[in-house]
Amino acid sequence: MMRILLFLAVASAAAVLAAWFADRPGRVVIEWSDYIVETSFAVLVLAVAALVTFGVALFELGRWLWRWPRRMRDARARKRRERGYQALTLGLVAAAAGDVAAARHYARQAGRLLEDERPGLLLLGAQTAQLEGDEEEALRRFRAMLREPEAALLGLRGLLAHAMKQGDLDRALELAQEAYRRSPSTPWVLATLFDLLTRAGRWREALAHLGELADTKLLEREESARKRAILWLMLAREAEQRGETAEAFRLAQRAFRTQPAFAPVAVQLSGLAAQLGRTRLARRVLEKAWKLAPHPDLARAYAQLNADETPRARAARLERLRSLAPYAPLSYVVLGEAYLIAGEYRQARELLLRAAELGATVRTFQLLADLERLEHQDEDKAEAWLQRAQEAPLDEAWVCVESGEIFPEWRPFGTNGGFDTVRWMRPPRVSRLALGQRPAQYLIGERPSPARAMVPRDKESVPAAQARPAPPEDKAGGHEEPEADAA
Repeated sequence: MMRILLFLAVASAAAVLAAWFADRPGRVVIEWSDYIVETSFAVLVLAVAALVTFGVALFELGRWLWRWPRRMRDARARKRRERGYQALTLGLVAAAAGDVAAARHYARQAGRLLEDERPGLLLLGAQTAQLEGDEEEALRRFRAMLREPEAALLGLRGLLAHAMKQGDLDRALELAQEAYRRSPSTPWVLATLFDLLTRAGRWREALAHLGELADTKLLEREESARKRAILWLMLAREAEQRGETAEAFRLAQRAFRTQPAFAPVAVQLSGLAAQLGRTRLARRVLEKAWKLAPHPDLARAYAQLNADETPRARAARLERLRSLAPYAPLSYVVLGEAYLIAGEYRQARELLLRAAELGATVRTFQLLADLERLEHQDEDKAEAWLQRAQEAPLDEAWVCVESGEIFPEWRPFGTNGGFDTVRWMRPPRVSRLALGQRPAQYLIGERPSPARAMVPRDKESVPAAQARPAPPEDKAGGHEEPEADAA
């Protein structure tokens, strides 16, 4: 629309100007030497315009002819560059696909066509050398990238990956720190630097970078809080090893405030509080953690707060855990085990059956099988409970999420060295043992000896020698690893 209006305006102005000249023809006389030119003013204007137009056209033609060789050179260079870029692209694709022959061919072609495109050629050459197994050539090209500002970060990444592959974590950490100085907001730089700092046990430096991981959305809020608590926990353990109990207690408190439901943190803080003579605080820490997330480690630490008490007194004290988490099956399993150890079989049966109603696991039925052997020396009923254990869900354990390996206790690193990859979960793979081949693992005490259970509890009971013999006790004395460890 605007173009039409502009055209109409220009055409109208030209028409008005032409009409104005037509109404005022005028007379122009040019005398030069023996020549006299006489014409109207309008004709003179047209002649001058035509002469100017011809002059401009002649000048542009001359300039075009003058620049023609350069344009031909530029056109050839452009086609050469396009072919080089195409070869570079195809070479990178071939390298990513693992096609060594194609990557080598396109690398040579791109090197011939793109002599000045160093970063891309260096990357393709390094990847091709890696595919061919020529690590020295790959390292040479990665080091050459460090001299190119736009490719320096990529060169550092290649050198860092090689150092980690060789197991040289100190060199890898140096390269990661250099990459961080060059590009502190790049996600892979932050993630790699944090991982290497944790592997090196530099917990405080890792804490300093953890906030950056959360700011760049590399970690969710809950994940960031968990890792922060673990870092404080590791600092507390180091302080405890140095004999600095008060400092360890302060650090463990920070970990507990960050993640109170994480059992290893609560157990650590409770133990340090007990060392400092703050037994009430030690108990409250475990109770708070249990209320948030019942865990066998918490029950074990709670049971060991008073080592001098009798089994019956300990069972009575563990009633507190059931009141804090009345709908958690583990509350009844722990309490049932405590009464089983104390020889209070009726209470133990009620509690274990309640645990089976809320959510039975392998341990629940194994404990019921032990109960039958201890109370009634009834091997048939024990075998029936063990049969149900074969079909029951597995008990949760500390499992490495990367490898599936099961650990008897929590640790900060998994099988492959990854930080915070050991989680409390149901094992993904288990080889089930033969029926009755392994007894239940007791959480808060020693497994009761079947021989002791065969002794009469009162004078009216049959002599122990007439009792039905119980199956032989496991040589490990109840300290065997959980069934999940057979994975």
